[in-house]
Amino acid sequence: MRGRFIIEGEWSGYSSSQRRVVHRKVYKNRPMLRTWATKAGAIRYTDGTCLVLRVRDLKPRERVAEINGYTKLIEDCAHHNVTNVASLP
Repeated sequence: MRGRFIIEGEWSGYSSSQRRVVHRKVYKNRPMLRTWATKAGAIRYTDGTCLVLRVRDLKPRERVAEINGYTKLIEDCAHHNVTNVASLP
């Protein structure tokens, strides 16, 4: 299964003790989304926090517990090629 990868998002929180993974989704054959997420590295919010993005390949037959908390936000930002929530149309 070529092209399987995961995007994991960690919310930065208002302090370091609030950092936690809030998004984890497996994608297949979405090279443009992968390129955008790798290049962007994070989505910034107007309150100064951000969603830090990590991208990695999945191993064959690897199973992942998905957390679909920010799927639409990540895909919208990638579609409009922005890294800031305020820049979304």
